[in-house]
Amino acid sequence: MLLPNIPEAAVWAIYFAPVASFLAIAVYLRTRPLLAGRVTIAAVFVAWLLALWALDTVSGSDGESVGFASHHWMTLFDFEVNLGIRLDGLSGMMLFVVTSISLLVQIYSTGYMAGDGGYARFFAFMSLFTAAMLGLVMSSSLLQLFVHWELVGLTSYLLIGFWFHKPSAAAAAKKAFIVTRFGDFGFMLAVLLIWSKTHTFDILEINEAVHHLPRAVVAGFVVGLLSGAAGKSAQFPLHFWLPDAMEGPTPVSSIVHSATMVAAGVYLLARFFPAVHAAPGGIQMLIAYTGGFTAIFAASMGIVATDIKRVLAYSTISQLGYMVMALGLGGYPAAMFHLFTHAFFKSLLFQGAGSVSHATNTFEMPLMGGLRKHMPITFATFVIGALSLSGVFPLAGFWSKDEILLDAWKHDKFLFAVAATVAFMTALYMFRAIFMTFFGDYKGGAPAEDHGSSHDAHDAHATASTDAHGGGHGGLHESPRSMTFPLVMLSIPAIFFGLIAPSGFFGKLMDGALDPSLRHFEFEFEPVVVVVSTLAALGGIAVAAAIYYAQMPASSVIRGRLGPLPRVVERLYFVNEFAETGMVRGVLLGAGRGAALVDKYVVDGAVNMAGYATRFAGDMLRRAQTGQVQANTSLMMVGIVAAAGTLLALSGGLIDRVSPGLVERLMP
Repeated sequence: MLLPNIPEAAVWAIYFAPVASFLAIAVYLRTRPLLAGRVTIAAVFVAWLLALWALDTVSGSDGESVGFASHHWMTLFDFEVNLGIRLDGLSGMMLFVVTSISLLVQIYSTGYMAGDGGYARFFAFMSLFTAAMLGLVMSSSLLQLFVHWELVGLTSYLLIGFWFHKPSAAAAAKKAFIVTRFGDFGFMLAVLLIWSKTHTFDILEINEAVHHLPRAVVAGFVVGLLSGAAGKSAQFPLHFWLPDAMEGPTPVSSIVHSATMVAAGVYLLARFFPAVHAAPGGIQMLIAYTGGFTAIFAASMGIVATDIKRVLAYSTISQLGYMVMALGLGGYPAAMFHLFTHAFFKSLLFQGAGSVSHATNTFEMPLMGGLRKHMPITFATFVIGALSLSGVFPLAGFWSKDEILLDAWKHDKFLFAVAATVAFMTALYMFRAIFMTFFGDYKGGAPAEDHGSSHDAHDAHATASTDAHGGGHGGLHESPRSMTFPLVMLSIPAIFFGLIAPSGFFGKLMDGALDPSLRHFEFEFEPVVVVVSTLAALGGIAVAAAIYYAQMPASSVIRGRLGPLPRVVERLYFVNEFAETGMVRGVLLGAGRGAALVDKYVVDGAVNMAGYATRFAGDMLRRAQTGQVQANTSLMMVGIVAAAGTLLALSGGLIDRVSPGLVERLMP
């Protein structure tokens, strides 16, 4: 520890710095876009410095929680709500990741979004998103975490649909918001269940209470957490919103869909790892196999995608599956280490994709090619990110991926085989992207006015490009310094951050957030795992080079030999059709028709019948009032005669003679 312990006010300032920048832009800086960007960068920079201080504090305590007391907010009958900060190894690491990625993305955005009409609005949304994510990871209360969880969903909706006038972007934003709601509903039920059984929202108390709750309750709680994690972290079957979310600006993909928001589901399972550990073994296997299946399922789609951002989106889903699988197998430190390293090299790759789009006006790899000579910085940094993602020694991804493979090797050999296959596929689709994008001959890109469904909707880069190169999109060029600087900076952790693994520092930092009985981390070296993972990575690179660089055999030949399989994978295994056409439209159409029938025959029928009955009664009664004096007089005489006859019968004992005792029975 290099500094004194961070005070609680400084930790709160990490959260409120981006909140302040959001309010400043929303209230004062909407008409001053350049200043809005600078204010956002300054606010996130302050948060980053304080996050470093917080990380220094928790590293000095070996990852154990810094004792900040919670603060009472409100009481409603027996319902008490407390808010507070939980600062331990897990949250300290996440604060560092979120602020680091956010800071570099804000700098990158000043070049990428230059000239966009919504420049100030973009930075306002980015500030709010950063605050929401920081609030999520530092919450000491489950209710507080849930509120920020939903705020993350809202801000991601705003960012994905940032170019709301573009139909595909608006549709993608709605799709992301709706699909994640399904997972969030399960998470909400988990929140209600655990509160009804423990009467507390304090995360530490809940993690202690799960050891004394019925196993069915713990199982239900963990399944609810898995539901929320599957939505946010795009795990099967709620994975299909993430590729469409690439319709948002590339900086959004770099921060929201690679490093922070999509990692929230993994963080949720990690924060409640004691509950996951206490759940029945079947629930743990459900988590592990959900992650394992998602990893290989998404990797297969990444191999055939032609949009470079969608390749990275499927890669993100696959790598998140790795992390979820590790948590299900009990590999909590391994999952968090991969989340840590993955955030940096995946953000680097997304920014590299934005950089090549900046030069070519497209994300379609078949329209690129030959860019390495014109974009040397982008090429070098993209290769570094791809090597790290592929798990090539000694880059960061090698160390974190191997820890996950080691947990699979120790606990489930089948999942180890799945993970090793995914490692091969990862190297294959990443170097396929590199060879298609940076090697060969340039295919011409796309015209600046061509904004297809997979393209960013604005030529937002023209101003930055003009400033940096003295021209617009007239020719291939390297991106401006505001974009290449973050690429270079992100390359550093992509290379070196994995080297902390052998020291055991990171694993012990993560273990500090757990109960002492769950702290079992020891750095291990398993030759079989290292050899298999290395061969898988190098094999994937070699196959990609043979097919997409040497053309031996050509990809078209392989495609022809695989029959209908490539078309099935290109159609994403028809999951979108099943979900959107079969379930959403089918269910909604069926429900709509059913509701129409109920409305027509039940609701309208009841109203109409009431009207008909009233009209019928009126028709009958109106005949009694004809308006004729003779008829009225005749009816009056009939009434008088009937009344007189009745009185006579009662007074003369006629009824008793006819039916003795009848009057007493009727009128006791």
